[in-house]
Amino acid sequence: MARTAFLVPLATALGCGSPADVSASAQPREIQVVPGAYVAFDQPLVPLTEGGDLPLRLAPQGGHWAFVSARVRGYTGTVMSVGVSVLDAESGALRFAERRKGAVVASPSDPHAVEPALDLRGAIVHVPICPVEVPPGLFAQRVRLEVEVGGTETGHASLTVTPACSVGTSGERAVCECECAPADDPSKCF
Repeated sequence: MARTAFLVPLATALGCGSPADVSASAQPREIQVVPGAYVAFDQPLVPLTEGGDLPLRLAPQGGHWAFVSARVRGYTGTVMSVGVSVLDAESGALRFAERRKGAVVASPSDPHAVEPALDLRGAIVHVPICPVEVPPGLFAQRVRLEVEVGGTETGHASLTVTPACSVGTSGERAVCECECAPADDPSKCF
């Protein structure tokens, strides 16, 4: 017993900490996950707000999509995976889920945070919204967005948003609204 009583103060004096410090350091660090979307791939991530819009953009593969990722504070890795689940806001039913992995860089908006490297676009989840192939669609419907970050640290954020044609020029918004209209023929929108 006397030997243990001697070793703990000695270890603490040498900077080794106490046994309580050892268990505390074994717990994962807390990171802050701020869900966001890209309205263009030449612009930084735009944070999403509770109850706000989930902006849609015309995708190279056709249709209007939401490009979702996260700005993360406290993350120390150079690569992260981002998982996005889209749930019906009322029933909680899963409507879409996908995970992507890619390089991260310092956020231009927050020097203490990282976000996906735009030149590689790996950690950005592409959420298909319009045209609706199988009703009911996600356009203009309140959804719960669950964003999970994994890698050297893990974190999670959740918020309610509504996919909307809220960004771009007036012409781009008009095409988006036409293409996202229910039971419509998207080919007539161009």
